[in-house]
Amino acid sequence: ESSVLLCLKKRFHRNLIYTYIGQILISVNPFKDLSIYSEDVATKYQRGTLSKNAPHIFAIAQMAYTLSQSSGQQQCVVISGHSGSGKTEAAKAIVQYLTMLYQGSDSHRIRQPCNVLPILESFGNARTILNDNSSRFGKLLNVHLRHGIVVGTSISQYLLEKSRVVFQAHGERNYHVFYELLAGLPVEQKEDLYLQEAESYFYLNQGRACDVLGKEDSRDFLVLVQALQGISLSDDELSSTWAVLAAVLQLGNICFTSYEKESFEHAAIASATEIQIVANLLRVSAELLQRAVTHRVTVTSYDQIFTPLSVEGAIDARDSIAKALYYLLFEWLLLRINEWLAPWESDCAVGIVDIHGFEDLGVNSLEQLCINFANEHLQRFFSQTVIAQEEEEYSQEQLAWIPISKMYSESCLDFLTAKPHGILCILDDQTCLTQATDHTFLQKCHYHHGNSPWYTKPKLPLPEFTVQHYAGPVTYQVHKFLSKNRDQLRPEVLDIFSQSHLKVVSHIFQRAKAACGQRRELGGRGLRPQTCTLVSKFQQSLQDLTAKLRG
Repeated sequence: ESSVLLCLKKRFHRNLIYTYIGQILISVNPFKDLSIYSEDVATKYQRGTLSKNAPHIFAIAQMAYTLSQSSGQQQCVVISGHSGSGKTEAAKAIVQYLTMLYQGSDSHRIRQPCNVLPILESFGNARTILNDNSSRFGKLLNVHLRHGIVVGTSISQYLLEKSRVVFQAHGERNYHVFYELLAGLPVEQKEDLYLQEAESYFYLNQGRACDVLGKEDSRDFLVLVQALQGISLSDDELSSTWAVLAAVLQLGNICFTSYEKESFEHAAIASATEIQIVANLLRVSAELLQRAVTHRVTVTSYDQIFTPLSVEGAIDARDSIAKALYYLLFEWLLLRINEWLAPWESDCAVGIVDIHGFEDLGVNSLEQLCINFANEHLQRFFSQTVIAQEEEEYSQEQLAWIPISKMYSESCLDFLTAKPHGILCILDDQTCLTQATDHTFLQKCHYHHGNSPWYTKPKLPLPEFTVQHYAGPVTYQVHKFLSKNRDQLRPEVLDIFSQSHLKVVSHIFQRAKAACGQRRELGGRGLRPQTCTLVSKFQQSLQDLTAKLRG
């Protein structure tokens, strides 16, 4: 390993950021602009082979394209690495290469995927302690081809980090779009949306890092508006988008007081101002919205029962609505992007997998466990693919092949997912129990895995555990693991926003309501198990992704 690192270091200091190991390309993030992505450079790789040209991401793009044409099957480029290693920039370079060199004479009909990237970055990227422009969702980009010509693109997303909407650690920011909106929206429109400075919003000021060095939020807002108009969003839809974002910020400023009644703590809203502003922005009933954040509704055959929430329960209800508004808006924008980019027909595609990088943020929660679990999945796929290729080469050379025992990543994946006591299985089981808590989940983990080589209990009685991942140990704090994993909106909340007089809001919540109803109906018929938890849905999406990669 030391000789490989020394080689990479020497090349890096000569601005040679790409290096081959066999057919695998290693990319080292230069954190500066290099003039190596022009059309002239791309043309060299279109005509050459891996051995004839210097290592480059364009060579990998060309190899994927060539294989897709010779085999008639989809090819996939898998980009993996730690957070901040440059995965998203590499994905952009591949898309740039394919759309630059393989457009037909009617290329004016092809809508460029590069034009929508500002939308994905504004709504899906944020500053973390590791990266000022960290992708907080994974994606699969498919560049569709017809007779060797690019005819369109489609994008699938995986695990947008919803919790960032309501919480950021010290030194981190919420999603870029909030700060861009406040910096770039004209004063009159800001007044119409009751908007103030970023520091005045609880959902934006927790990290004490509202500004990012070198990032001009006002300029980036203009780029975002141009991109949204480019995918044919109307003025009304743009205004509705800003209204949803403004409502999310106002939700975070709703404060609660408590009073005791019949020996139980009840939550009450400290000031009706913010709840009224949210209702005005989203054109829903303020009374129903106030009830939704202070009471839980139980529907019986004869009536509805309203149970008061504690202050902690009310905060969770408020945050749940904020996360849902943002996530459903993000999904709707992605749907509009895919409609705009959609190919009219295709016979094969080149896929680019840009999943979250392995990360240890110091304070790690369920999102980081899912992200690192996804990286374990990719590491296993990568190892299995490389070993299979090596075994085939040995066979062709008629050399003896010694089977390799189970790999590290496979063993860690078994520890996380094996039924009935894998960490994620325990989490799902506990999530379904009404009396379970984060503490009972942790105790179950300690009981079943206290002696596992992949698991470490804390030396002090702290609410955390450590997993020995392939890339190193990561300690996870279990606070809110169960509530995050439930990942469900209460029916009364869906009803309130489905009846909004703001068309975009009613549309996105009606879609969510229909999807929930469909899941319940299928689960009730016993046609398939319900996948309502965040972890189970993410596991299913990873299995689907792996199936696509295996072809």
